[in-house]
Amino acid sequence: MSDKARLAAYNAVKRINDGAFSNLISYPDDLIGIDRAFAESIAVGTVERKLSLEFILDELIRSSTDKHLKCLLLTALYQIFYMDRVPDSAVCDETVEISKELFGSKRAGFTNAVLRNACRSKESLYKKLESASPNIRLSVNKELYNLINEQYPEECDRIFEAFFGKQPVYLRVNTLKTYAQKVADATNGTVCDDTAVLCGDVQKALSIINNGDFYIQGKASQKAVRLLDAQRGHTVIDVCACPGGKSIGAAINMCNEGRIYSFDIHKNKLPLIEKSAQALGITIIETDVCDGKAPKKELFGVADRVICDVPCSGTGVMGSKPEIKYKSPSEFDGIYRTQRIIIENAAKYLKIGGIMVYSTCSINKIENEDTVRAFLTANPSFALLHDETCLPFGEEKEGFYMAKIIREF
Repeated sequence: MSDKARLAAYNAVKRINDGAFSNLISYPDDLIGIDRAFAESIAVGTVERKLSLEFILDELIRSSTDKHLKCLLLTALYQIFYMDRVPDSAVCDETVEISKELFGSKRAGFTNAVLRNACRSKESLYKKLESASPNIRLSVNKELYNLINEQYPEECDRIFEAFFGKQPVYLRVNTLKTYAQKVADATNGTVCDDTAVLCGDVQKALSIINNGDFYIQGKASQKAVRLLDAQRGHTVIDVCACPGGKSIGAAINMCNEGRIYSFDIHKNKLPLIEKSAQALGITIIETDVCDGKAPKKELFGVADRVICDVPCSGTGVMGSKPEIKYKSPSEFDGIYRTQRIIIENAAKYLKIGGIMVYSTCSINKIENEDTVRAFLTANPSFALLHDETCLPFGEEKEGFYMAKIIREF
C-alpha cells in the first residue's frame, strides 16, 4: 500500500466531514486496483467508527488539535484498531510522512508520538471503549441511538452492528433479456432467486452494466416492487421515481406492456431513468417533472398501481451512508411532514381496487407505521393489506419498510 492511498483516504474523510456524501466521493484517477480499495476501506471505515475513534483519540490527547490533523489521526487510528492485516508500524510510519508533508515537522513529531502511544496502549484502549456508552461503542448520535432503542429495544445494538463493514451489492436481473444464473456467472455472483443476484465482483458488474442484463438494486427494494404486483397492461404511477429502480422493476414485471409514469421533482435526475430504461430495452416509461406534494389532477383515479417511495431519513441504509449515523432525529421533522403530504396525494392517483406500495429506506417507525396509520385513519376508503420492516441484520441486509395499501371504494 502507498502513501497515495492513505492520503486519498484522508482527503475523502475531510470532504465527508465537510458535508459530502460518502457514496458520492471521488478518488484520484490514478488510484486504481488494490490501492483504491484500500483508500475506500479506510475512508468509509473511519466515518463508520467516527465517535469510537474520537473517544480513543481523546484518551490519547487531552488538548484540542487542528481539525485537519485530527482527521488524519482518525484515519490512522482506524487502521490500527480495526484493520487487522495492516501492520501498526506501517500505519505510523506512513501517516507521519503524510503529516510532515501536510503540516510540517513539528506536527509530524506530535503525530508520531500519538500513534506510537496508541499502538502501545491498544489493549487498555479497547477495554475503555467497551465500557463506554452504547452510542459511543456503536458510533452513532446519542439521540438517534435512543430513538431506535426505544422502537427496537431487543434489536437495537444488532441493528447498529450490522451497519459496520462492507455492504453487499445486489443486482436486479432484467428477465426481459436474460436469466439470473447468466448474470451471476458474469459477475462472479450468487443467485438469490429468479430476479436477484448477490454480486461477487462489483467492478466487473459496473464494466458490463450498460449491456442491459441487470441493474443495481437492493434486495429489499426488489421485494417492494414484487409487493406492488404490477401486471401486463397496468397503468403505474411512481411519484418519487429517481433514480428509477422501482419504475424499471415494475416495467420488467409487466413484460414491458402497459404504461408507467415516472415523476420526480428534480428535472436533472430524470435522464437517469431514461438512460437506464433504454439500456434495459424498456419502452413503457414516461418521465416528467412533478412534485409529489402537488400531484397531477388529470391523472386522479387512473392508476392500477402507485409506487410511493418517499424521501426519508435513510436510517435503514447507514451501512452504505454512514454519515447519517451522526444526524439528530430533530433534523427529520421536515421529512415527516413531507412524507404525510406525499402519501395523501399519491393515493389520489389510484382507481377503485388499485394498490399503492408506500416504502422508505428507514427503520424509524415515525416515518413508517405511524405515517401509514395516520393516512388510513384519515382515509377510510383505503385498507392495509400487508406491511413489514426489514432490519439490516436480516436477509435483505438493509433497513427498509413497505406497506401494501388498497383503495376499496
